[in-house]
Amino acid sequence: MFSLFSFLASAEHHKEKQRTMSQSKQEKLLELELICPICQRLYLDPVCLPCGHNYCLACIQNAADVASAQTFGNHCPECREEYGGMDKLQKNVKLRGIVEDYKATVDEMSEPTDVICDHCLDTETPAIKTCLKCEMSLCARHLHRHSERESFQNHTLVHPQKLSLTGCAVHGRLPEYFCSSDSTALCGSCLLEGSHHNHDVLTVDAAEEEMRQALESRCKEVANRLQMAETLLQKAAEEQIPSNSVGDKMSKSVALMDKMVGLVHCYQDRIKLLQEEEINQQKESWQSGLELLQAQQQQLKEAHQSTTEVLAVTDKVKFIHGFLMVEPKFRKVVKGTMATTPNKAPINTKRLLANLKIDDFKTEMVQLLHELNISLNFLELTFNIDTAHPSLLLSNDRQTVKYSSSKQAYADNPERFSTVPQILCSQGFTSGEHTWVLEMGEHSMWSVGICYNSLPRKGDHSRLGRNFVSWRLQWKNKKLMACHASSSVVLTEIINQPLRVEVTLDYERGTLVFHSTKGHREHLHTFRATFREPVYPAFGIHSTTAESWITLQSGM
Repeated sequence: MFSLFSFLASAEHHKEKQRTMSQSKQEKLLELELICPICQRLYLDPVCLPCGHNYCLACIQNAADVASAQTFGNHCPECREEYGGMDKLQKNVKLRGIVEDYKATVDEMSEPTDVICDHCLDTETPAIKTCLKCEMSLCARHLHRHSERESFQNHTLVHPQKLSLTGCAVHGRLPEYFCSSDSTALCGSCLLEGSHHNHDVLTVDAAEEEMRQALESRCKEVANRLQMAETLLQKAAEEQIPSNSVGDKMSKSVALMDKMVGLVHCYQDRIKLLQEEEINQQKESWQSGLELLQAQQQQLKEAHQSTTEVLAVTDKVKFIHGFLMVEPKFRKVVKGTMATTPNKAPINTKRLLANLKIDDFKTEMVQLLHELNISLNFLELTFNIDTAHPSLLLSNDRQTVKYSSSKQAYADNPERFSTVPQILCSQGFTSGEHTWVLEMGEHSMWSVGICYNSLPRKGDHSRLGRNFVSWRLQWKNKKLMACHASSSVVLTEIINQPLRVEVTLDYERGTLVFHSTKGHREHLHTFRATFREPVYPAFGIHSTTAESWITLQSGM
C-alpha cells in the first residue's frame, strides 16, 4: 500500500486544476525547445551549427576543446555532422530574443517562491515546476529529463509549491478517512458528498494500522534479503577471487594436472633411486663371487705346483716326506666346493614394490584424476524456486538457499513443498555419472540427497528419506544419519560436522556416494539402489539460525 503522504500530495491536483489547464501543450513544447541539449538549461548566447542545431556558446566551445584534445575533429554532439571550427559558427540572435522573452514571461507569471529542486543535492537550485505524481519539485534541467520519459507524460505539473500533509484536497480539513479505491485522504464532508460511495473507505486509524503492518512485513522481507546479501558477500570475501568464470575453472584443472605431473616426477625419482640401490647391490654380489673364484684359483695353482714338485722327487724317502706335506692341502683343495661364475641376482620385486609404495601412488593418482574429472565436467546446478518451501529464501543466482523467519510470497504451485523446508534442483539425471559440491553454514542442520519427482510435497511422507523415492544424508543434533524408506542409520564414526560435501551419482551402477571435502577428504556414506526414474538433487534445512544456508558450488 502506498504511503499516506503520496495520497495526500496527489490531492493537490484538485487545487491546481484550473492553473494546470491554462498551461497549453504548446507552452510545454516551447519550454523544451529553449533548453540547450548539453547543459540542459535555457540557452545562453546561443549559436547555430551548419547542420541547424543550436547550443550555448560556452557549451559548444567546451565540447570543441575536448574533441580537439583527443584529435577527433569538430562534430555536432547530436547528428555528428562535422563543422569547420568555432569561427564558422554564427550567433542565433532570433533564438536569444525568444529565450529572453520567455524568461520575462515566466518571471512575470511566477510568484516569488522559496521552493528548490529536490534533485539538486549539491546546490539549492530554484524549482520551476512541481510534479504532483512524483511529489518532487524540479528545476529547468531536471524538468527536461522528467519530460523526456514517456511514462511520465501523464504526470500533473503545477507551479512550484511545497506539498502539505495537512487537510483534505477539497475542503482543507483534517483527514478522518482514507479511500483505498482512489488512494485519497477524506474529511467527513468528502464522505457525505457521496463521491466515494461503494469505495473501500477506512478510518485514518485503520488505514494507518494496515499500512504499518504492510510496511513491517516488507521490512522483515528486506531484512532477510539484506542478511542473505551479507552472507554472500562474506563468502565472496573468504573466497577472495570469484570462481564462476571458465578461465578460473580451467586454471584449477591445470593446477590439478600440475599436481599429477609432480606426483609422477616424485615417483619417477624414487624409482631411479631404488634402481641405483638395486644395481649397487648386484655389483657388490658380483664382485664378491668374483673374488671368491679368484681365491680358489690361487689355491689350486699353489696345490698343483706343490704336487708337481713332489712328483719330480726320485728319492723314495724324500718323496714320502713330500707327499705327507702336500697331501692335506691337496685333499682340501680337491674335496672343497668348486666356485662358479658370478651370476646377476634377480630383482627383488617385493622389496622394490614395498619401498616404492605403489599403492600410495595409485591412491593419490586416482584421487587427482577424480578431482580433474569433476573440474572439467562441473555441473551448473540451480535451485528450483517452484519447489521451494515458503520458509526458504533464494539468492538471485538461485545457487544459495537460506532459512527465513518470514514466509515468502511464492506463487501457488503443486510442485512446492508445504510441510518441510525442502527444495529441489531444476536439473535432473536419467543416466551417466555426475558430481556436485555444496557448502553449508556452520552450526546449521541440513539434509542432502536425491529423489524422484514423484516425491510427495506435503505430509510426513514428503520428508526426504521417509519414503521409497528419496535418499537422504542428514546432519542434525550433531549426528550424521543416512535415511531411505523410513529406515535411518546413525553414522557414529563421523565426529566433525561436514561443511563441504561432494555428492557423486552413478545412475547405471546405482550408487550415491557422499564425501566430506573440507580439509582432508573423508568418505561419509554410500547408497546402493536401482534407479528407475529421473532423479533430482534434493535439500532440506532444519535449523533456524542465521547460518542456516546451503550453497551450490558451480565448480571445484
